[in-house]
Amino acid sequence: MNQKGALMLFVFALVAVHFGFLSVFFEPAISTPDANSYFVQARLIAQEGKTHFVPESPLQYIGFHWNHTKDNRYYCTHAPGFSFVLAIVFKLFGPTAALLTNPVMASLSLLGLFFLCRLWAGNGGGLLAVALMAVNPFANEHALFGDAHTAVSFFLVWALFFLARWAKTYSAWCALAAGFCIGMIPTIRYPELILCPAFGIFVLFHYKNDKAFWSSVFAGAIGAAIPIAALCLRNQIAYGGFWKTGYAIAIGQKTFGWNYFVDSFLPFLIMLLANGCGLVFATGIIGIAILSIHRDTWRRGVLFAMLVLPITLLYMSYYWGADPQSMRYLLPTFYIYTIASVWLLSVVCNNRYPSALAASIVLLLITIVWGLPQSVWAMQHLKNNNAVLAKITTVVEKHVEPGSIIISNEAINQHLDFLGSWRLVAPFILNAQRHPVARMLPPRPKMPASHGLRAPHELRNVEARLKYENLTGEELFTVFSQDLLQWAGGNRKIYWLANERQIKDYQSAFLQQGEWVTVDKIELPTEEPTIARRFIGRGPPTSAMRRPPPEGIEGEPMPFPPVPQGPNRIFDLVLDGKPLYLLEWRRSD
Repeated sequence: MNQKGALMLFVFALVAVHFGFLSVFFEPAISTPDANSYFVQARLIAQEGKTHFVPESPLQYIGFHWNHTKDNRYYCTHAPGFSFVLAIVFKLFGPTAALLTNPVMASLSLLGLFFLCRLWAGNGGGLLAVALMAVNPFANEHALFGDAHTAVSFFLVWALFFLARWAKTYSAWCALAAGFCIGMIPTIRYPELILCPAFGIFVLFHYKNDKAFWSSVFAGAIGAAIPIAALCLRNQIAYGGFWKTGYAIAIGQKTFGWNYFVDSFLPFLIMLLANGCGLVFATGIIGIAILSIHRDTWRRGVLFAMLVLPITLLYMSYYWGADPQSMRYLLPTFYIYTIASVWLLSVVCNNRYPSALAASIVLLLITIVWGLPQSVWAMQHLKNNNAVLAKITTVVEKHVEPGSIIISNEAINQHLDFLGSWRLVAPFILNAQRHPVARMLPPRPKMPASHGLRAPHELRNVEARLKYENLTGEELFTVFSQDLLQWAGGNRKIYWLANERQIKDYQSAFLQQGEWVTVDKIELPTEEPTIARRFIGRGPPTSAMRRPPPEGIEGEPMPFPPVPQGPNRIFDLVLDGKPLYLLEWRRSD
């Protein structure tokens, strides 16, 4: 085998090792509201060829990011591009394979990064770039998080690679591939449309008045138009305007502002160095600056600056404010900083092999010591959460027939909703917003009143909200029971996933026409706070979340589900070492 073949074999081995590293922490479940949005949308596309659903009952569970539109349709806030990719995998290989899509894309992003850096910084630069990003904690965590930031990074890296190839050859095929990857980016996350003008300006920098240039530009435009036109058509159907998005319904228009920028500017810069990229952020900034003023590389430098600066300023101006998980918005820029860093090392060392090797080793060691422990901590936390949900799912699949009704916590419903085998009851109906416990939850940071964004414990089913908002006590349980029986019909079974407290509070309150029978007991762990929770986005709970749960208010039931206490929770599922019970309601004749 020649040297080139050996190098490629080594690179593929590195990519495979990275995927294996991610797979160690993989569990077949989703545990966040964002993941529910993308993956449920993927199931709908795969199974029904649409991106919306119409509830069958006022009791039907509706995920946090799903919003009501005309004709009682519900669309998710997020763009459908990533869900379309997931739907293809779901259709061909099933739901577990769909859950592996993000890890696969994360590892393939490293392969694209090598090919790109090899063009601009040589084989050594390509290998160093792969190693640096392979231990980045946010890249690794979000490869398993179930959101769309990994997908954006994947298409960004490959768009840059095909664009770099095009700049050398003016190949129409490279332009077509680059255009398609660029067009996919805003279909995955709407705000990332801000990345696209940089690519167009880079193409203008290579203007030539000849046939090859114009033919390739035309091919690139076709490639970009395919996904963007599909997105516009879908938005026209869903929202009545090709320019409208789910964000306008869920959040409102005042999403970005100068006052948010003033508050978030400095925290974002600190987090980019401490949480996001580490030392690579500093070396990447220097690299971009030098690239931009160098006569032979200014086009690349300007391209990189136009990619990282607008999106960074955009999310510094985002209403949500800076928290440790905010770095996920800037994940695509980490690849840019890495490319600029390895190029900078190659220039500083001026092809002196010992100097280049020493500088690379120092940068790599610092990044490994900084990033690898955080990667392991973050992914272990996700693995623990998803393992709990996977365990619950195994019990449900064993005992609960497809099509049956399940009443359970939001955290469980988020995942079961993706699988789509059961009818899920919204957990908030028996936890009315007027209950004082609901008001204990801390407000979303920096959220203007004009947004109208729902509280975490608010009913998302509009029909249920209108029907149940004024009901209390016995009347509430009576109407709930009637709707439950109506949805079940004559042959669907009804199951309940509950802990001892929920069983005690509610078992005697509704469905008096039969009895609840325990089918199985599910042992749950106790998750203790870890260093990772404090440093990478799951820090100490707020004072409101630390308050002890109230003992109840006379005449009103305790909230269903219970308010989560402390950091040992998966959304609203508390991991306190106490078991869950799967109960079946046996109707009396």
